[in-house]
Amino acid sequence: MDINYGPLFIVFVIAWLVPLILSWVEVSRSHAVILKIILGVVIGPFVLDLMVETQYMDFLAQTGFLILIFLAGLEIDVNKIIASFPRRFGASDILSNTLMLAIIIYFGSLLISIPVAWLISTFIDLDIAFYAILLPTVAVSITVPILKSDGILSRRFGQVMLMEGAIATVMSIILISIYSGVLKNGFQVELLLFSVIFVVFVVTYIVGKRILKSRSFQKLLYTLEHAASQIRVRGAVVLLLLFVIVSHLIDTELVMGAFFAGTLLSMFINKERSALLFKLDGMSYGFFIPIFFIMVGVNLDLSALSNYQESIPLILILVVSFYFIQIIPSLVMTRFFGIKKAIAAGVLNTARMGLTIAAAQIGLSLGVITTADNAGIVASAILVSLTCPFIYRMLSDDIEEHHGIYIFGGSRSSLFLAERLNMHDSSCITYLQNRVMAQEFDNKGIKHEDVDALSTGFIDSLNIRPNDLIIILTESRNLNLELARYIKNELKHKKIIMRKQSAAHDLIDPQGDLKIVDHDEVLASHVEAMVTRPHSVGTLQESFGMYRVEEILIKRKEIHRKLVKEVAFPPSGSLVIQRRNSEIFIPHGDTHLLIGDVITVIGNSAALHDFREILEG
Repeated sequence: MDINYGPLFIVFVIAWLVPLILSWVEVSRSHAVILKIILGVVIGPFVLDLMVETQYMDFLAQTGFLILIFLAGLEIDVNKIIASFPRRFGASDILSNTLMLAIIIYFGSLLISIPVAWLISTFIDLDIAFYAILLPTVAVSITVPILKSDGILSRRFGQVMLMEGAIATVMSIILISIYSGVLKNGFQVELLLFSVIFVVFVVTYIVGKRILKSRSFQKLLYTLEHAASQIRVRGAVVLLLLFVIVSHLIDTELVMGAFFAGTLLSMFINKERSALLFKLDGMSYGFFIPIFFIMVGVNLDLSALSNYQESIPLILILVVSFYFIQIIPSLVMTRFFGIKKAIAAGVLNTARMGLTIAAAQIGLSLGVITTADNAGIVASAILVSLTCPFIYRMLSDDIEEHHGIYIFGGSRSSLFLAERLNMHDSSCITYLQNRVMAQEFDNKGIKHEDVDALSTGFIDSLNIRPNDLIIILTESRNLNLELARYIKNELKHKKIIMRKQSAAHDLIDPQGDLKIVDHDEVLASHVEAMVTRPHSVGTLQESFGMYRVEEILIKRKEIHRKLVKEVAFPPSGSLVIQRRNSEIFIPHGDTHLLIGDVITVIGNSAALHDFREILEG
């Protein structure tokens, strides 16, 4: 068989050059998808015409598309979603819960997209149902890197954005698959066939869990994981193909099977500790997925955009619609993050790339959109993905400073606590009415504000948000009680920590978040440490001062498999303990560092910051 490898070579020259170009011009890697599509257009039939049509390239592009959706499913943390459901379902509980807030934002976008799609249909002939599903899609591949680079992915704002993106991904795939099946098989048949994939999902999960609990099977996996067999990678591919085949047999969209396979695999593995994820990333983003995006550009019918009167209005309307249906529902975040940050969230969620393009490909294959519509959707997705990050940055630079932790009281306890929270990069501020302590706060560079009197009126002026943590550590028992009662009963705020008071029993809510700190228990615990671990406690207190112990999860790919002696760790800190799965040992110079290991380190504030940079990235 004579196979022409020329097209594959051209595609991978582009895939190889794109990250080099972006790094050279210092442009965010989130624009890699856009550049690949544009370069795909350049080598396609409407510009340089370098690509020869081959069946194997279409097959590889389709496989890349399925793997992309498979990895999207793998990002879903089912256990975390279940755990985040609110314990109570009052209005305040629902709005203050990260998952529920994300659900409200997505379904708000979905509901708004229906009248928007209808309004567009009065000017342009289109399928209202398909566009109503298409419009709320979100590009997690663009939003997550931006949030991570800003250092807010792990904070409440970043978690809401991440969860909303995950929900949008799940719901968009499910709705597109159902709609596709309805068009192919009719409504009643689709409902029956669609349930088959859920049955397969549940059965595979039960069987898989039992197999994974077998000690002999675990031993085989461990033995063959890093050998030539790469048994876990092959198992992941088997799982993907199983669900793709099931989807094909029941005549629903293959993306549904790929997504369910990824979600199921995420339930089988510990995503923070599994080397499998990095191997799958290497296989997927190193080979299959770049082919899909470049071939999207190659197959983009630019001739469909040649009619200015038809193409440009569609692109402009879609761009405006994308912004509108994301910004309006995001305003529900105003109560928690302020109006500017809520708008910034809507703008960032407007970015859309892989899933939107994938949905357009499905619509094209179903015949619900034309080649001109497909080209317009891709062009508008590229435009919003280029503009959203810049607008978001502009809004973010102008967002008012906000602190997630408020400490009331100028006691030495407040000083020590703020000092420790700063070491963990927590955003906190301390309000002092004890001017004597202000100098000590200044000497240590700890953010604080002096107030004439801590009172209920002053607390009203702070605009405390539902997810903020309130810590009350004043030296007055009566003031502690007064502030705690007001914040809990009048402001209906639940996240409060305060010193134990003799009359604090009426504040305790077993279903709330209010915590009482007992000084006697803390003192006893510290004295116990002095008795049982006198050398370590004494050394930390007397000799090292600001030295603290912290656990850090290794996430950075650059140090994976490196020896400890090959990494330039800060001299003012030290590695203490290394934990790998259930194994615990003391690291030395010839110890390998693997992604997923948990390292216990000791050091001062600067050293701990350096450790986090080196190990987490």
